[in-house]
Parts: sequence; C-alpha cells; structure tokens
Amino acid sequence: MITRKVGFIGAGNMANALIQGMIQSGQFSIEQIRINNKNSMPRRRKMAGAYSIPYVGKQELLRWADVLILAVKPQDLFGVLEEINPMITERKLIISIAAGVDIKSIDSMLTTKCPIIRAMPNMSARVLTSATALSMGKLVLSKEMDFARRIFFCVGSVHQVEESQMDAVTGLSGSGPAYVYTFLKAMVEGGEQVGLSHEDASELALQTLKGAIEMISVTGDDPAALTKQICSPNGTTLAGLGILESHHFEETVVEAIRAATQRSAELRQENQQRQANKKVI
Repeated sequence: MITRKVGFIGAGNMANALIQGMIQSGQFSIEQIRINNKNSMPRRRKMAGAYSIPYVGKQELLRWADVLILAVKPQDLFGVLEEINPMITERKLIISIAAGVDIKSIDSMLTTKCPIIRAMPNMSARVLTSATALSMGKLVLSKEMDFARRIFFCVGSVHQVEESQMDAVTGLSGSGPAYVYTFLKAMVEGGEQVGLSHEDASELALQTLKGAIEMISVTGDDPAALTKQICSPNGTTLAGLGILESHHFEETVVEAIRAATQRSAELRQENQQRQANKKVI
C-alpha cells in the first residue's frame, strides 16, 4: 500500500470521485487522506457518510500532507494559492485539477518553488472510467509523476502530455463526454420517432454505444474499417450514413473539438489576465 499522505483542498464532485477510486483500488487507506473545503458542512456530511474522511483546517492540512490536490474552481484557485503560499515547502507535491490554469501561473503564486503537476480528468471519473491527461512542471521527479499516475489510474486511464497540449485535451476528452451524451440523446429520439418506446429506445441505444466501444477496444480495428464491415450495398446502414454525411457529421464533430479547444485557450488567457490584474492591485 502507498504511504504518502494526500490532502485535498476542495471537496466537489471530482474530489469525491478521486477519493472513491483511491480507496476502492486498495492502494490507499482512509488514514492517508484529509480534506479541506471552504463550505465544509454539506460536504462533511456527504464525505463522512461515505468514507469517514477527516476534515481539517488549511494550516493543519498543509503541515500533514505530502501531496496537495487542488480540486477547486479555477476562479478560486489563486485565492487558495495566496492563502497556502507561506506553508509550501520545496518537496510538497502540488497536483492541480483546475481547468484553464497553467503550471506557470500556479508557480508564480508561490514563494517557495515546488513540484507541480497539472491534471485534466473528465466527468467519467465518477464511475472510475475517466480519461486523464497529466503534464508536469520542471521540478517534478519521476517518482512524483509515478505517484500522480497511480492516483489517477484509480479512476480510469492516464496519459502524459506536454502542457502545450492541455487545451486540446480539454477540447477532446474533457468536453468529450457531453458530445457522446448528445449523440445518445439523438439516437433515443430517433428510435422514438420511428415507433419505439422511450424505454426500449434508451436501452437499445445505450447498449449499441457500449457494444461499438467494446468492439474497438477488443479488436483494435480502425473505426472506418469497422464501419465498412456493417455496410451492405444498398443497405440500411448506408442509407443512415448518407444522411450523416449530407449534414457533415464528421466535420461538425471536428469543429466542436476545435471550438472547445479554442475556448480552453481563451479561458487560460483570461485566468492569466485576472492574476496579472490582481498583482497590480
């Protein structure tokens, strides 16, 4: 079992998901985890009921933890960093899951320089199937990066990327579950319009998506090759694909990822400007 002590600042949905995965993996114990949250009472009841994780003040958390996971909203992150700055030490590992805030911005808020890792999980962490990307700052040792991987492996797959790629990660896998939910919703509505009940359409559509994803996962085949295997000349699948092609379905999905990536870059720049303005004041 891993022995490093992990402190969470922030107790929202992602913190809940990470703690659930860490404990269920068997690699972490309840005794290794502490939480601090600015609005502690509602979260305290939720966490205490599920895991009995202790809530502590920020100063106590900073003294106790080897690793700090900053699980706060981006707009709250700089205030938190300003508050904890005096207690940061050289080998205190910081892992931030705040979207749109880069490692350089976090580092600039800290007087004592320490290893910083940026993580971008997605909503599927709640069911332990997240796709998480990690990027590391210059002071991060390989053993610290390995430790971060072990945390996020508890809630799904982990991929190390350059930080310059984090906006693209946000546009693809960070926002990606919403694209899938929208497609699933459309499949269900289509099934209902051609005569199925909502229940039947929902079950058939969901299992169809699960099966298609499992087919790619198991076979490793190219999606385009699998599509061709389903199509018969003059058949039903080609009729349906013809409509998707006429409405530029693939191009639309690509543009959605581009738009989300661009918005991630804009939010990052806005956060940098907000920080710069705060320093001037």
